[in-house]
Amino acid sequence: MKVFAHFPQMRDRWLKKPIGSQHYRHWLSERGSLTLRLQRHSRKFAVQPVRQARAKPPFHEAQMLYALPRQHSLLRDVILRCDGEAVVFAHSVLPRQAMRGAWRGLGRLGNHSLGSALFADPCMCRDELQYKKLSPRHFLYRLAAAHIPQLYGPVWARRSVFRLHQGAVLVTELFLPAVLTLPEADNKALQPSK
Repeated sequence: MKVFAHFPQMRDRWLKKPIGSQHYRHWLSERGSLTLRLQRHSRKFAVQPVRQARAKPPFHEAQMLYALPRQHSLLRDVILRCDGEAVVFAHSVLPRQAMRGAWRGLGRLGNHSLGSALFADPCMCRDELQYKKLSPRHFLYRLAAAHIPQLYGPVWARRSVFRLHQGAVLVTELFLPAVLTLPEADNKALQPSK
């Protein structure tokens, strides 16, 4: 298996089921809008953009989107906050061809939720969820830790590709420990998406 030493992206294996995720399992396996679910568990939901740049995504992320590894995509990282507390770090890869047609506004979301935009179109399809317990050595963990200094220990993450017509967007969500301390879902009317 020495070949993997030359291709580190091949070691980035994800699971088909969140085996061993215990308390995080119900958060990880939810297939609906994470934005809506977080809104139900908080009085004030907010999206804090921390990075948006045109860059080459890591090879394994480009491969999931059938994009050329050298092709630039829009990389967007945000922190999802419930009542001021960071509960999810979200990393998205938006290839240029995905931001056309119905999704042409995805590059200008600002502090609005990508999930709200993706779930707004009933024609959108979502690939199967994949799961991984990320260690502090994983590049996504390091991205999150750069903006959330109190982050420590491994965190559970999930990822999936959203598809609409010819467009495909990869979204990865890291569930921070504070998500486990959220109050029970409130039955109040949902807030408008941010």
